[in-house]
Parts: sequence; C-alpha cells; structure tokens
Amino acid sequence: MNDTAAAKKSKGSLKARKTAARLFAVQAVYQALQNKVAPNTLYDEYMTHRVGMDLEGGAMVEPDGELFRSLMSGITERWGDLEQIIKPRLTTAKEVEPLLTAIILCGAYEILAHSDIDTPIIITDYLDITASFFEGSETKLVNAVLDAIARELRS
Repeated sequence: MNDTAAAKKSKGSLKARKTAARLFAVQAVYQALQNKVAPNTLYDEYMTHRVGMDLEGGAMVEPDGELFRSLMSGITERWGDLEQIIKPRLTTAKEVEPLLTAIILCGAYEILAHSDIDTPIIITDYLDITASFFEGSETKLVNAVLDAIARELRS
C-alpha cells in the first residue's frame, strides 16, 4: 500500500472511529436518561464491555476514546446549559422520546464545545445515527434543532 492509500485508509478509519464515538455517546446518554445517572459514569462500561460488539454487519469499529470521553464528561458538566439551549427549539414538538433527546443532547454539546470540528460533519453524523433508529420525521426534527443551535452558537 502506498502512502496515499495508507493515509486514505487511516482517515477513513478515523472518521469511522469518530462516528462510533458519537453512536456510543448517544447510547450512553440514552442509558443515563433511562437510569437517571450521570452520563460520564458510563464511560468505563462502554469502553470495557461494548467495544467490538457484534452488529448485523460485523464487529463495531472501536470508537475514538478521546471524543467519547469528551462527550460523556462535557454533557455531564454542561447538562443545564444544554437543556437551556435545546428546550426553546422543541416548543412545537410533542414530547420527545428519550432516544431523540439523547441524540440532540450529544449533537448540541458537540456543536457547543467542539469548534475544531466542522458543523456539517457533526450534524451529518447525528442525522445518520437518527436515521439508523427511526424511519419517520425524527431525522427532520434533529436536523432542524441542531441546525438552529449551530446558527446561534457558531455564527
């Protein structure tokens, strides 16, 4: 494999690891919401027991541990801020189920705290995660909320 091919493979792997970290974060925040615990308390459980889980298409890519840790600790630390940022954007929505809440919390935190990552990359990954769980208009809701948050926080 030449250097260019190795670099592409490495980048692809890095992208997949970041996507896996976002998926782990959504799952952990969902679990935290259900069990009424702080998301950061679930980091070790996920990294120890869920890395390499078998999925329908094979084993899950190992998540980017740094991004996953950042998401878990940041969401825990900024929970109140995130609720204040998100709540006004959900006023027209019926009660939002916990999994959608977890997706929006993760995306909002990443937009808020990770200015080093381009907004479209963040939003696209969370839209893909949403689409993997839902078949209805939920993806449009997540897109609208995250886009509004991004316009406010990154303008």
